[in-house]
Amino acid sequence: MTDTDRRDSAAVGRVVGAFGLRGETKVVATDPSDIREGLALTARWPDDTERSLTVASVRSHKNRLLVHFNGVEDAAAAQALSGSLLFADLTDLAPLPPDTYRDADLIGMRVTDDRLGALGDVTDVLHYPHADMLVVGDRSMLVPMLAAYGMRIDRPSSTISVTLPDGFEEI
Repeated sequence: MTDTDRRDSAAVGRVVGAFGLRGETKVVATDPSDIREGLALTARWPDDTERSLTVASVRSHKNRLLVHFNGVEDAAAAQALSGSLLFADLTDLAPLPPDTYRDADLIGMRVTDDRLGALGDVTDVLHYPHADMLVVGDRSMLVPMLAAYGMRIDRPSSTISVTLPDGFEEI
């Protein structure tokens, strides 16, 4: 997958293990409604190894999805997918409501603080129970995506503006 392809795709889930003997995988989905039968995905591991997959079936089970992929027919083949992130082409996903963003929309945007100036570019987005966090710059500063910090996202200019409290940069 080229860098251009990566900008045109979004992470939709992560394979966390195998389920049963028939090749189902346990998937933690960013938005469960994104993963549906027939969806073409790319599984990518931390070493950038990739594999193309197509969803054969999907069902909910204990806050996760059980996903069966075409060609993955047993527990060993399903387990081999563990640890991979699943990416889908943005054109294959439903449009988001206004003021909602996918991780891929935010990665690469320049973050500036009203007091501190440029903080760096978003390198990752982490999802925690109480707030999503932008990972920003070379120091991997965590910036909470909260209205309390005046978060303003300007997609056309690829910038995110915030108003962080005094002392925040020392954390």
